[in-house]
This record gives sequence, C-alpha cells and structure tokens, in this order.
Amino acid sequence: MRSAPQSIPRGRAAASRHLRVVLTTWLSAAVRLPANRRACTPAAVWQLLLWAAAFARSLAAACAVTPGAPTGQAVWDALRAALPKRRRTLERRLLPALHAPLPKRPKAARVALDYHRIPYYGAPDRHTTRAKSSSGTHTFHTYATACVVGGPGRYTLGLTAVAEREPMADVLARLLDQVAASRVPVRVVLLDRAFFSIAVMRLLQARRLAFVIPAVVRGRKPRPGVPAAGLRAVRRRGAGRYEYTHADRGQSVRVTGVVAHKSYRHARTGRRHTRKLLYLTWRVGGGPVAVRDLYRTRFGIESSYRQLGESRPRTSTTDGVVRLLWVAIGLVIRNAWVWANRTEARGWSLASTRLILLLDVLVTFTRYDAEARPSPPT
Repeated sequence: MRSAPQSIPRGRAAASRHLRVVLTTWLSAAVRLPANRRACTPAAVWQLLLWAAAFARSLAAACAVTPGAPTGQAVWDALRAALPKRRRTLERRLLPALHAPLPKRPKAARVALDYHRIPYYGAPDRHTTRAKSSSGTHTFHTYATACVVGGPGRYTLGLTAVAEREPMADVLARLLDQVAASRVPVRVVLLDRAFFSIAVMRLLQARRLAFVIPAVVRGRKPRPGVPAAGLRAVRRRGAGRYEYTHADRGQSVRVTGVVAHKSYRHARTGRRHTRKLLYLTWRVGGGPVAVRDLYRTRFGIESSYRQLGESRPRTSTTDGVVRLLWVAIGLVIRNAWVWANRTEARGWSLASTRLILLLDVLVTFTRYDAEARPSPPT
C-alpha cells in the first residue's frame, strides 16, 4: 500500500532535515534492518547510504569520512542480515518507497519504458546479462524502469531487474503491475525499440493500454520485378497512417503503422537531411507529426538514467540483490527531488538536493559523535 503524501515545511533548514528524515522513513519501511545493534542502528545505516548516494561513492568511503560512523563491515553485516535472497522479493518490498511521494494525478500520464544497463567488469553470473559492447565490456547488470514523461511530475513508477534471455513480455508484465500499483492512470505507453515484439504488443492490447513503439523493419527487400514486403513495404509509403497486421512465426497482431519524417542538420557537413520514421501504434490518434512529437517525449526517461547515475551509491559487489538496492536508492532520491520541487516550488536542482543530504548527514553524525564523547572534567 502506498503511504500518504507528505509535505515539506517552509524554511531552508526545516526542508533539509525533513528531506533526510522522510527518505530514511521510506527506506526503513521497505527494508527492516536489525534494531538491536548499539552503534549500527537502522537510522545510521540509511544515513550512510544516503551520504554514499548523494556523493556517488561507496559505502566504505562514507563510513571512512563520516565522524562517529560505524565501520563499513558492521554496516554490511546489518544489510546482509535484512536483505532477502531473491531480487523479486526485494522489488516488492521497495515498491512502497518508490511510490511514497506520488501525488494524485488529475489526468492520465504518458509513461515511458526502457532498459538501463550498468557496466560490470567481473565474471558473468546469474544476475548479469550480455549485450553489445559498451564502456569496455559485454557484461551488464540490466534493469527496466517505467517513468512518467511530459509534465512536471516525472516520477519513476517501476523498477525491475532483468535476467539473461528473459522474455520481454515477462519484464513488461512486472513493470505494468508496478505502474498499476502506483494508481497513476496511463494515457499512453511509450516503449523503446528493444521491446518490439508481437508478445509485447498483444500484452498491451490485452490490458487495454494505448502504445507507441518504433518498428524494427523486417521483411523482403525489393528486387527488380519483386516488390518489398512486410514493414519494408509500409516504410516505403508516404507520410500517413496505415492499418497493418504484423505476423511472425504463427502469431499476429493488428496495429496502425505511422510513417513520419524528421529533418536534421548533419553535424560535420552542416547540410539538412530528412529521415523516414516508422512507428506501430494502437489507440493513439493524430497525424504523423503528432505521433512523432508524442514519441519524442519518451527521451525524458534517458534524463532519469543520467540523474540515477548522479545519485546511486557505487559498489564492486557481485551480489545482484545489493546492486538492485543501490539502484532503488538512487531512484527514490530522484523521486524525492521531484516531490520537493512540486511541494516547495523553489526550483531545486538535483545537485542541490544531493548537497543538502550530504551536509545534513555529516552534521547529524557530528552531533551524535559530540554527544557520545565524555565531557571534560571541571
């Protein structure tokens, strides 16, 4: 169940303290840390994790530089005693923290879905996936997210870990279940090209969700005397909307193909070029320009991944459950930043929110350390 929306009190100092306390409360409700430890209390663990996230450093670095903090090994022992063995269990526990700042939306939202890959340089295991080389590696920890795009409340609504060769329809089903649990009405789903499959489109139609997805062009290439077939034939038409039945390996789905154009200037030559775009849609109105501009809003989810990189703790562990928790902490901080901006209307940047967390955690631990020291003799 999603917790009730909260408000930040007026005043800079009150807002900073409230933000740290609220984040600690949300995360403590998701992962119940052992409370019978003298120095490594649940509040201390979460504040150290927030410091590591705000500064994009490791947990060991946070413990080393924070005065009065417990040792890194003590924090790891507390975390491992509370974390479940399976990533799916942790996803269900973290969902209320991800949805905690969500307000009631007066109208339906555009929701974008995409994969996010974090490079991994160790030996592949059951928690990693293999993909095209990027950042010097073929091995990644892969996550799929659902994010509201277009508008001020760009919250992340869903997060799930992706296994090697996992069917895209299974990943999509988990994300849609998380979006439904957030109680945010969905106007249209904007999917990345990686989700292009008949199973994905049929699942969205079964759930009565409008969608736009760029087509992966397949079909017979044109030859002298032999016309093109399949999506290649649709793409060769002029700009417009065309009813199309996409079939493959005995399965089919009825959709609307939208052919559009985009104009761009070449970065090196400076000359103008035009490129054809092909989208498959269902229950989405408008002409080619409207569909093209609607899909362009999907790239707001790429900004959420950049912001996740700024507010995610770093680690070299091979444990996929811990890595999922680190990603979730970054997304919860990002959701809190969106919530604070809508509540305070002061236009905080994510960097200023991270700085507030960083300084507030340091001040808190410094105060605790000063209180724990014996007073000098009089």
